[in-house]
Amino acid sequence: MDPNDELTMHPGPKIPSVLHLQSSHRSSTVWDVCGGDAHRSRRRNPTQARFPPLHESMIPILEDLRFDGVSRLSCVNIDWSLITALVERWRPETHTFHLPFGESTITLQDVAVLLGLRIDGDVITGTTGGFEGGWSNLVEKIFGKKPKEDKELKGGRLLLSWLTSTVKELPAAPSDQDIQRYTQSYILQLIAGILFTDKSGGLVHCMYIPLIQDFGRCRNLGWGAAVLAYLFRELCKSCRSGVEEMAGCVLLLQLWAWTRLPFLAPVPRGPVSETLDNPLWSGRAGPYGMRWCLHLKFTDTSSHVLSTLRLSFDALSPSHFEWQPYTEDVLANLSEHCTEGSEIWCYKGPLICFHIVEPHLPDRCMRQFGKVQEIPVNEEYSKALHEINLQGKQSTNWISMHEQHITHWNHRQEHLIGVIAHSGVGVVDGYYEWYTNITRRFHTRIAGSHFYTVILLSFLN
Repeated sequence: MDPNDELTMHPGPKIPSVLHLQSSHRSSTVWDVCGGDAHRSRRRNPTQARFPPLHESMIPILEDLRFDGVSRLSCVNIDWSLITALVERWRPETHTFHLPFGESTITLQDVAVLLGLRIDGDVITGTTGGFEGGWSNLVEKIFGKKPKEDKELKGGRLLLSWLTSTVKELPAAPSDQDIQRYTQSYILQLIAGILFTDKSGGLVHCMYIPLIQDFGRCRNLGWGAAVLAYLFRELCKSCRSGVEEMAGCVLLLQLWAWTRLPFLAPVPRGPVSETLDNPLWSGRAGPYGMRWCLHLKFTDTSSHVLSTLRLSFDALSPSHFEWQPYTEDVLANLSEHCTEGSEIWCYKGPLICFHIVEPHLPDRCMRQFGKVQEIPVNEEYSKALHEINLQGKQSTNWISMHEQHITHWNHRQEHLIGVIAHSGVGVVDGYYEWYTNITRRFHTRIAGSHFYTVILLSFLN
């Protein structure tokens, strides 16, 4: 070993065969300027006053469609410093978070257990070309009033404030049409405010409206898989240098971090019986994320301070990470929705949401399934897929555009990864040596200095 090479403080990667996008990654900026500001978003909460309140008649519908968990989790506040620290660990080349001890990622299992969304269902796709006669006609058909083009309906996106003012609170004795219309409006608020947030603020894309028009069809859709695809795309965009906003389901990202890295999670400030859950959900089991629908305290956690979180991530060890939080005992106390589709938790292949196609690669994070982690095969990074967006795509049929990927998803039971039994430390021989060479070892100069000081002292001794 060349001592001079060993003592050169290089954050990595030493071998850029995997992380070939490092020069444009946010972590390069963090290292070069010793910091950087936290991301921000335009996420909206359905608990805010401008959103329609829940009504008892909606509860069975939301449960049937598997939107009940997300509705109940809207009380969770987002820690944008934590979100930013996670974004800086995300690598679009592998679609995983690169932590000091290996890769980890959000999987279909996490989506189902944390949010209770359906993951094993039909693809969320269609056309962005509009309904026959235009989007305004479809909106009028569903909600009883036509929005004004270029004022309340802009470029295929509907103004949420118009929706709220148009669909009034349910009367004392609502009709079936009243209930359906009100619930559809509420679901669009969940879509725009939590599940598929974008940078438009108070707008929702009309391409989602046909998917909630018929509840019989809506209940068979894999909303959870689409939410994960959308979040992956936003992580891939937000980890680039210079990007300041983060969209997508950041609620899922934060709940995943609190679950997998318990030292970052807040604890209840009072009795667990003092829930923030709406009384209308009383007596109903919920998803795993409900454990944080309480009055919380953060006194013993590294929260809201980005520089502290960066340093905490640099200092992580395998013992800090909760590889298998969803034990049989835990799952037994959750809503049955959380284990629906468990057969495809280890599915490997594309996740789809209209124009978005993102890979689900559990084989890179097998310790999350209690299996031995092998050295993964490098996946081909698709720059072409990552560059597809909705700009100028006002008449695109995404079903035909992504036919190959949709076919793969439709045969998802044939694309489950083979695994080997867990033993020892959960990685094969040579994994850590390989990983140390291909990953970004440090994000902060403080952590790098500490590491190389130890090496220097060993040479002096």
